[in-house]
Amino acid sequence: MFRRSQSYIPGGASVVFVALCLLLLPWLGETLFYSKGEPREAIVAVSMLQSGNWILPENYGGDIPYKPPFMGWLIAAFAWLFNGGVVTEYLSRLPSALASIAMVMGGYVWAARERGTRFAMIFSFVTIGCFEVFRASVACRLDMVLTACMVGAIYLMYHIREHSPKRKGWLYLAVLLLLTCATLTKGPVGALLPCFVMGVYRLLRHDKFFPTLFKMLGLAAAALALTSWWYIAAYQQGGKEFADLMYEENIGRLTGTMSYDSHIKPFWYNFVTLIAGLLPWTVLLLAACFARRRPQHGSRLSSAALLSLVAAVLIIGFYCIPASKRSVYLLPAYPFICYGIASVIDSKAAAKAVRFFTWFMAVLAVLAPLALATIQIWPIPSLPTEAIPWWGYAILALPFAFGIAWFVNRHSPIGHLCAIIWALYVAYIAIGMPAILNPKSDMKALQRLTADPTAKILSLNPGTEYRFYSLNYYLNDRMRAIDELSQAAKEPAGTLVLFPMYADTTGLGRDFTFEPLLERSADHRHAIGLAVKK
Repeated sequence: MFRRSQSYIPGGASVVFVALCLLLLPWLGETLFYSKGEPREAIVAVSMLQSGNWILPENYGGDIPYKPPFMGWLIAAFAWLFNGGVVTEYLSRLPSALASIAMVMGGYVWAARERGTRFAMIFSFVTIGCFEVFRASVACRLDMVLTACMVGAIYLMYHIREHSPKRKGWLYLAVLLLLTCATLTKGPVGALLPCFVMGVYRLLRHDKFFPTLFKMLGLAAAALALTSWWYIAAYQQGGKEFADLMYEENIGRLTGTMSYDSHIKPFWYNFVTLIAGLLPWTVLLLAACFARRRPQHGSRLSSAALLSLVAAVLIIGFYCIPASKRSVYLLPAYPFICYGIASVIDSKAAAKAVRFFTWFMAVLAVLAPLALATIQIWPIPSLPTEAIPWWGYAILALPFAFGIAWFVNRHSPIGHLCAIIWALYVAYIAIGMPAILNPKSDMKALQRLTADPTAKILSLNPGTEYRFYSLNYYLNDRMRAIDELSQAAKEPAGTLVLFPMYADTTGLGRDFTFEPLLERSADHRHAIGLAVKK
């Protein structure tokens, strides 16, 4: 598998597709929500199904969603189709997993047409093997859905010129659909950025300026026009509150004029997150830097390589502009960076570096399962873990077996490398993530909060950024926010009030009893207390 003399591998697409499905789909529900990002997205779908409002549903007693509704629509639709309208962790993460599979398979087709199925397989495994891509693929966050739509639109626009006029029409329609879905996922950037990337690429390929400009502007404008119905309908429901929120999330975040600090980071932050997000491949790239290469005079970038370079530079450069920076913002650049990484892996110059890296990952594949099993036998007090089920040890044996296979048969290092990294990720999502992250979930407090199913549940939240999204999700959106403790004094007996332990609770007086609820909130990492009305 993946021998350098091969350019075509029979069944390559099937191998990649099955590997992606086995990696992502079976394990999405094994890990509970352990941070505020995932339940904040899931609760939008819960409120859609409960209220029947699919335009601008309210949750937490009055909060409107921060982003357009496409992700919420997908989660709610899956819940309605497959689980009687009940939103679960699995169904909440399913849109991200399916979007990732679609994006990687689209990249496979794109790369196979350019450089053959062997390179396409390497490219696919490198893409899903990036930790940032993998993490977004198994999370209930809108970033992977946005990325799949944006990257898919770029792949299609790249090939449009090769087809007949009739076929071009269908391709333009598919591009428009993807740009529209991207815009309905996170706003206008979903349509503008892919068109900007493709426009610059075409100009570098010596296309005429004005025809290129009009085509790209036309596609972006059409996508924005198709989504305008939602903005109009949402404004009719939300009014000035909705307009202010959309302005702040789109214009304010870009210009650094938001009313609150949101992930404010320095310029170099994006490059640090790239180094971390591209793991484990950054280790390989570091090793490849020491490979000896003969200079090749007169060599030129291929069309696909030029597109990858343009897309990576423009996307990263664009997200260096806002003061607000997060690692997930750079996700659309990852497939194009991975094209370059796959090219390095596939080159003869990096053969020694690839063998070294395969040895490195094989040792890790043997040691990591042993370390996790050891922690189960001799627990570390500072690192609480969930018990591994009996079948989990069979999953942990996968990377161990692939690592030993490389020690025994040291042929085809690229094939072994892809298999080892795939097995490590399978073990991580199936066993490692639940064992390590489930103890951090707030679900352990659910029994106390639902002892009285009729009790009113309030939370002291001085601002929307302090919401208890994780608990509210597990309470099926029963929680309501209050800004001042005096508001709780008027509530009936049995009312529960959640508050950060650092909050001043003197305003509750003697009418409440107090008790600790959680030592660490999944949302804000602070301890949470509980006040009960007498």
